[in-house]
Amino acid sequence: MAPLLATRSSDALQRRRVPRLVSGTTTRTSSVRHGAWRTALFVVASLVMVVVPRVASAGPFDLAGTDWEGGTELVRLARAELGAARVIATTQVDFAELKPDDGLILLYPERSLDVEELSKFMRAGGRVIMLDDFGRGESLLTNFGMKRVPSPRHPAESLRHNPQLALAEPASAHPVVADVNRVVTNHPTGVDHPDLSPVLKIRAAAGEPDVTVAVAGAVGQGRLLAVGDPSIVMNSMLRYSGNKTFARGLVRYAVDSDAWGKRGGRLFIAAGDFEQKGAYGGEENALSSFFRDVKDLLDQIRKEGLPSILAWAASIALGLALVVWVGSRAGRLHKPIVPRFVRKVPAVAQGGVAGHAAVIGAPQTTRVLALLELKSALEEQLTTLLGLSKVPGHQDLLSQVTARGLLDAEGVHTLRRLLLRMSNVETMVVFQRSGGMVQSVRDNEVVSIARTVEQLLDAARAGAAGAYGRSGEGRSGDAGGAIS
Repeated sequence: MAPLLATRSSDALQRRRVPRLVSGTTTRTSSVRHGAWRTALFVVASLVMVVVPRVASAGPFDLAGTDWEGGTELVRLARAELGAARVIATTQVDFAELKPDDGLILLYPERSLDVEELSKFMRAGGRVIMLDDFGRGESLLTNFGMKRVPSPRHPAESLRHNPQLALAEPASAHPVVADVNRVVTNHPTGVDHPDLSPVLKIRAAAGEPDVTVAVAGAVGQGRLLAVGDPSIVMNSMLRYSGNKTFARGLVRYAVDSDAWGKRGGRLFIAAGDFEQKGAYGGEENALSSFFRDVKDLLDQIRKEGLPSILAWAASIALGLALVVWVGSRAGRLHKPIVPRFVRKVPAVAQGGVAGHAAVIGAPQTTRVLALLELKSALEEQLTTLLGLSKVPGHQDLLSQVTARGLLDAEGVHTLRRLLLRMSNVETMVVFQRSGGMVQSVRDNEVVSIARTVEQLLDAARAGAAGAYGRSGEGRSGDAGGAIS
């Protein structure tokens, strides 16, 4: 049976009992009205809590996050290695503050990178280390001729025999991996460039080529090192000795001296939705600053929705409408309670699709199960649209969806982020079984992801139909290479 796309509406999540009349007894109208007004106020408060933007909880790779996918351990390791004064964990990269002897580590950027300013910084002698798999760091890779490639479907070595947790090994004598034996990855992507120095690679089983997951090269007097998996340095992964040694190597490499002279400056670490401002060398270009602000604003609206004032206004208007609607019906009497022997069997006690949906949507059930259901449904539906016999890996699935034209560029990006979040939840279940810390999944996130899955599948079906129509018409008629 195909997995069920089960979501619960907001009224089901926030249902509240109101006084009912029992046969043979009478309840005063004032008591009923009082209960109805309490219900109305509760609904308004709940709506405001849901609609109005709240302070975001720690997300993946948050440098202040102490949960399993946070980045505090990396910051702590860097400060222990270089000294607290030289390591700056920041949410804003100011290019005007950077100097040639500084280093910059970027983790999973969620905004488009300012490739021009980063290139100026590196050509002057700075070093940039970017760890990214499905974020917005692709613009930097593309600018220097690199591209992302899928990791091996069947790696030669993996953690707990899970191919998504492949073990990477040094691919050269690069200083970053001089003391590294093995590194545990988590849903990595490969980074391909024919002329750059390979740093880390995943060996594949027979019949598949090895895949490089980290490459390095020179940009003017500076260096660029790209790693296809930011999860390597998150809190829960730094418990592995190889990952911790690799992280130390990255930190040292970012500020190490170069052939042209001594460096040893500061190390800036930024992750996720960090801002970018200023111009390297202090020569701010008003036009480039304007375009950067516009791009950031569009990214923010796309990610966070409407500004706070509009969200407040919408929530208050809806809340007042609900108060008026409930208040106008406050004096109505409810029907008598139905005897138990003629009541319907609860859905959770039934079998089949209805029972399965009720169990997943039950208040005491973890929302992780709902996300795993959505993940299976999305993968299987896309596999069916692609005409494949079994579900491929995420990178292969994305590649085929792009090649077949099922989704546009924005849809493919949304699918990447969605698959990453679902994979992180799946990994979270594995860490929970081994005693790790688990981050809760909220109801509103499940509802939002379900809507996104439905939109993606509708778009994919439309894309598949269009591709079929076009097909019918056709039948009828750092060591070695330098980055330029």
